Amino acid sequence: MIQLLFSLLSAEVGMVVVLLFKTPLRKLAILGLDRLKRGRGPVMVKTVAGTVLVVLASSVYSMVKIRDRSTETGFLTPTDQVLMSQNLLEASLMGIFWNQSALST
Repeated sequence: MIQLLFSLLSAEVGMVVVLLFKTPLRKLAILGLDRLKRGRGPVMVKTVAGTVLVVLASSVYSMVKIRDRSTETGFLTPTDQVLMSQNLLEASLMGIFWNQSALST
């Protein structure tokens, strides 16, 4: 899952770089984005955003379960620390993506 999020983040950075400089590729990107917004693009964006929201909720739920388990024992085990940091990274990346896709519709 984390590889998918990093590839999505890389694609967004690439799109920003393409739109930043005035090149023929910029005009092509603008035309593609315009066409995407006219057709089934908004429906697809809403579907992807909904899916990311469900996975985000699952990641947050996992973090809550880890935190509750740590309150029973009084400390986090090294495995729980790794799982918590993994879930936190995924949740933050998904939250940023979901926020951007929600704003674009």
